[in-house]
Amino acid sequence: MVKRALVLLAFACQAHDTPAPRVETGGSAAPIVVDASIGSAIAEPDLPDVDKLPKHEEPEHVDPGKQLAELGAVPAWQAVVDRTQYLERRHQKGVVYGTLAAGSGSDTWLVDDTEGNGSLAIRAQLARPGNAGDRVALAGAWAVDDAHHWYWHATSSTELPAIAAGSNTGSNVAPSPPGHVIANGALPAGARPISKADDGAAVYFTLAGPAPVLDGDGWPVADELGNPVAAIVTLPGEHASYGAQDMRTPDERWTLKRGQTYWVRVGIVHKHGLDKPMTTMARTPPVRVN
Repeated sequence: MVKRALVLLAFACQAHDTPAPRVETGGSAAPIVVDASIGSAIAEPDLPDVDKLPKHEEPEHVDPGKQLAELGAVPAWQAVVDRTQYLERRHQKGVVYGTLAAGSGSDTWLVDDTEGNGSLAIRAQLARPGNAGDRVALAGAWAVDDAHHWYWHATSSTELPAIAAGSNTGSNVAPSPPGHVIANGALPAGARPISKADDGAAVYFTLAGPAPVLDGDGWPVADELGNPVAAIVTLPGEHASYGAQDMRTPDERWTLKRGQTYWVRVGIVHKHGLDKPMTTMARTPPVRVN
């Protein structure tokens, strides 16, 4: 028993005399832990320098309006209205913008995406291949092909941010094909006669007078043939040319027939009293009602 007590007393004295680990910094930025019981030094791992970590770069925001202003670009159809200012034969130049679409044969269309729901488009010859659906600004000028069609002879192209489909109609109306071809279709649900037109409504009508002499004069229309004129409707793209110097061709104009019913979706309706026709602009091209 005495021998066992002496062994336990010696072990206790040894544990009491063992010094606790100490930290030395020395000349290093990382602290060093010294454990006297094992007689070695253990260096803690270096922590990363926060200032030197790679930073997440936010994508640069492109302001489409500012970009178009810097390019001096106009909507594709505006270049048709003001064609006399962009003639290649006169060494005039300009920049037009819109969305590319495939046409018949080798034709490429540049669709005006500011109005017309896809119907207002110009033929374009690109400086380099493009894909349908690309939104671009094309520098160039008007030229005439062998078939006597106007086309935009592009010398350079600039990519533009895409826009939401249907943003120029304010509704979910399916895009129309490019060109002034009037499609056949049924009246949409909720369509009302032109005499009951309201802002943004789908309305139907028939031609009740002569075609406009100048683009922008509007079409006199009524609910039915024989009824009094209820409204003057301006169709997509019918803007007056500057100085009345209009170089539009027949296939760049709408043609309505008397006795035929059409429907469109209108924008703001302006009422001028009970004895005067209202005025409005169509936001979609005319559709011939079956």
